[in-house]
Amino acid sequence: MNTSGKPIIALGLICVLAAGVAGCEKNIINEKTGVPATDTVVKEGLADDTNVSSAVMAALQREEQLKPFNFHIETRKGDVTLMGKVNTAEQRMLAEQITLATAGAHTVQNKIEVENN
Repeated sequence: MNTSGKPIIALGLICVLAAGVAGCEKNIINEKTGVPATDTVVKEGLADDTNVSSAVMAALQREEQLKPFNFHIETRKGDVTLMGKVNTAEQRMLAEQITLATAGAHTVQNKIEVENN
């Protein structure tokens, strides 16, 4: 009986199953904006406030127009409060839009101030 191919087949099966399990994570799309979550993959039901705040901060820092600014973000049960200062009303609105597009963010209270230079 030839059994030399069985370990290879078993290894291949294990790899396929592992890939299938990894695919169980869900890319979240924000229901309000229809925008995919900003590069954030969250296992369904596991997005907590700390993860949401971290994801919002990362998304804001990826945006070239917002990189120079320091933001403070607080999240409570998915309700995000943005604080900080920017130069224009457009930057303020952009920060809000990015936040709403972030997985786990349900509402945004935008307390970002526009500085008059």
